[in-house]
Amino acid sequence: MPITVEFFVAPDDVTAVGMGPRYRDHGLPAVVFEGFFPDEAVLEWESLFTGKPTDRITVGELRRVIPMANDGFEVFEVGPPLRTLLAGAGALRLGEIADRWAALESRADDEVSSGEATVILEAVGALAREAVRAGRGLYCWYFAP
Repeated sequence: MPITVEFFVAPDDVTAVGMGPRYRDHGLPAVVFEGFFPDEAVLEWESLFTGKPTDRITVGELRRVIPMANDGFEVFEVGPPLRTLLAGAGALRLGEIADRWAALESRADDEVSSGEATVILEAVGALAREAVRAGRGLYCWYFAP
């Protein structure tokens, strides 16, 4: 069974906690993907945007709303630095980051091609713009059975 990933815009943690595979008709702006670990991806994206190594980003970038447990489910908020970078990036920049992300050696076992990476980053970038415009958070849940 593949990893299921949903990035979504929510007003607060209380709302974000209620999201997940069983509550897909929530009506919030969202995009769904499969085949990659988003908690690793957001660190790699910020690293590619900023040039900082991922181990220097990890401290403040992921705020886990529901930490991963034995059930394989997690909810986290994408930190303001990356949310702002995604929201401000145009299609050309997002495409460049997507190509570089897909080419990382750490991605060799994931199921995301360069073309899929572009679709993912453009969709998450659009959600980031919505989150910034609405003064809301950009969250992600994923289920990795």
